[in-house]
Amino acid sequence: MTMTDSLTLIIVGILAAAAAFFKLRFSGKYESNYTKPPKNKTAKVAREISDKEFQENLKAIKEDLEGESPADDLASRGNTRRR
Repeated sequence: MTMTDSLTLIIVGILAAAAAFFKLRFSGKYESNYTKPPKNKTAKVAREISDKEFQENLKAIKEDLEGESPADDLASRGNTRRR
């Protein structure tokens, strides 16, 4: 065996060991101690309330656009919201 043959075998062995290590480390069989956090019910309720308010505002804006004077209706809505 020459020097290059033994060097090649060493490199191949190191690469095979590294591949086996990463395969075991990151495979699906790896058990994690991580547990999912509990469901945040407060955020869900807040999201539902926010969505309901958005839908109501959107409906009111659509009604303003279909009225006799859309510009005046939207301007009054913007002024009341600012106060």
